[in-house]
Amino acid sequence: MASPAPIGAHFFRIEELVAYIRDLFANDPVLSDVWVTGEIADVTRSTVGHAYFTVRDERSRISAVMFRSALRRQTLPLVAGFEALIHGSVSIYDQRSTFQLVADVVLPGDAGRLHAEFELLRRRLEQEGLFASQRKRPIPRMPRRIGIVTSESGAVLHDILNVLNRRYRCVELIFAPAGVQGEDAPRQIVAALDRLNAFHADRRPLDLIILARGGGAAEELAVFNDERVARAIFASAVPIVSAIGHEVDVTIADLVADLRAPTPSAAAEMVVPDAAQLCEETRRTIERGSAALHRMLGVARMQVQAAEQQLDRHSPARTIGDYRRALDDLGSRGKRAIRAVAGLARSRVEMSRSQLAALSPETTLARGYAVCSRTIDGSIVTGADQVSLGERIAVRLARGQLVGDVLDRSDGVSGDVKERSYAEQRE
Repeated sequence: MASPAPIGAHFFRIEELVAYIRDLFANDPVLSDVWVTGEIADVTRSTVGHAYFTVRDERSRISAVMFRSALRRQTLPLVAGFEALIHGSVSIYDQRSTFQLVADVVLPGDAGRLHAEFELLRRRLEQEGLFASQRKRPIPRMPRRIGIVTSESGAVLHDILNVLNRRYRCVELIFAPAGVQGEDAPRQIVAALDRLNAFHADRRPLDLIILARGGGAAEELAVFNDERVARAIFASAVPIVSAIGHEVDVTIADLVADLRAPTPSAAAEMVVPDAAQLCEETRRTIERGSAALHRMLGVARMQVQAAEQQLDRHSPARTIGDYRRALDDLGSRGKRAIRAVAGLARSRVEMSRSQLAALSPETTLARGYAVCSRTIDGSIVTGADQVSLGERIAVRLARGQLVGDVLDRSDGVSGDVKERSYAEQRE
């Protein structure tokens, strides 16, 4: 807005007034987020790819534009004469100074109304954090007890039971029937979830709850876009698996649930393992465990053997044995040495004996010689001058001994002369 002029406090140039009105529209919370229902008319396309059309009812009309970026996301073609629900914001077209609806979503008839309600609730619950991925709880791989919420008269329950019976029979099922279509269905679903949570808290714990419904039209699945159902799923103490409609159907309950399954049968397959596959996995695990155990035992056996060898090398018994063997060896060597020394000594003794025998008087006596000794003192007589005539002497022979008196003595002179002399003395 320009500075006040003398002609008035709210003086604008045209450009400034249009910009002011545009800002008012943009900042208005209602005009910036509106849903409009009416008939599409006067559809035209610009050369750059924008679509211009009119939305009208019995009494009024408003110009609308859908820019090229929004048209790329648009799945419903803009055809004149069709009733539509249109979302967008109200803005001003600067060049003509007229307001227009800038559309970003165009939906057909009642489906558009339902989708609009869905989008409004989805945005609000998303802002509150009901769809946050970090709050979603994991589903146990092998549950022991499963709660089921669905209609007791439909085929859904039968399909779920068939799949569970085929894949995994080791599970207990707790069924809480509820209507899944009609005005009272949201209340029944909430009540069924409350009963299962009470069963979980007071009696036996549940591992998960399957909330299921078969396929149907958008109006029939609108039960699961009810805010009461969404908040009951969010408040559940047990993880919830949603299996509503077909894969292309997405409801608010799917967004709040901990896990979404494309169909009820798929939900049953997702929440329990395949028994045959479990058996195969068990067999493979046993084989791997057995192989690993054999490897561990082999390594342990080698370690034990190495420890035994090391222990044996340092064993006192081995040391004692080594010492005993060394002692035995020393004993054997000592015995051999003693025998050798004894043999050598024996040889020396024999040699000495032989030498002694050769030098022995007895040997000499045996050759005819005799040993003469004085009887007075037993001294050996080696010379004639050692005895006196008439002295008694003993003569030792090789065999026996003679005792006699010295009758004569020879000191180197002729014996005949001496003998006469002694004879003369005796006479």
